[in-house]
Amino acid sequence: MNKQWKKALRDAFEAPAPRDKERFLQTLRYPKITFREFFFSQLGYIRKRVWAFAFMNVLLGWFVSFSTPAASHWWSEADALWIISAILPLMALLTTTELFRSAFHRMAELEMGCRFSLPQIILARAAILGAANFALFALLLALVSHVTPIGLMRTALYLLVPYLMTCGVCFWILNRWHGRESLPACAAAACIISLADAVFSNTMQPFYAETSFIYWVGLFAASILVVIRQLTQVLKQTEERTWSSFLTE
Repeated sequence: MNKQWKKALRDAFEAPAPRDKERFLQTLRYPKITFREFFFSQLGYIRKRVWAFAFMNVLLGWFVSFSTPAASHWWSEADALWIISAILPLMALLTTTELFRSAFHRMAELEMGCRFSLPQIILARAAILGAANFALFALLLALVSHVTPIGLMRTALYLLVPYLMTCGVCFWILNRWHGRESLPACAAAACIISLADAVFSNTMQPFYAETSFIYWVGLFAASILVVIRQLTQVLKQTEERTWSSFLTE
């Protein structure tokens, strides 16, 4: 179905604006919850495996940063950055797929009818996961920066770019294939980016030199734009679905 037909159907079946909605809702007896309470309640809906994997990343960062070269026979201090950078795309995979759990479990329509709609739920969880991942990055950057021979800005870019690229690709996939069938494609994309980061850091040294810093800034900016664009499309699609599209697509 093309976009013009979708727009025509949406306009034809658009419900009229409600009258006295706020007054009517005030007369109903139901457990009232503020937006702040709703926001923090979303912490309980984020699966424990996400927090467990983030904690494992912190342990890995501490281990590869503080282990001495004599105790670590298979990596040097300079390799600590590349080990952590190659693991972060898997964290991005968990983060992006966590936002689409409603579609995976066929609960999107139910959450669209709640007081706080599905776009608000996605935004709340994205904000929580974004804040948690920012704290994770800051901690990993503090752990790794003291053992890497490069500057703080380059270290931050080498950590952030693979993560953001994975988020952008996974959002792009999830925007086009709704349901569990999209999970293998997201997992494959995260693994490819992770392996490419690990391989290229050892085989394409000029690209990781200080003279290529501007290219990494460009990749960082492009990844940010892709993530914002795809996340905006997620919210737009959830607002447009007023019928059982998750069950029919």
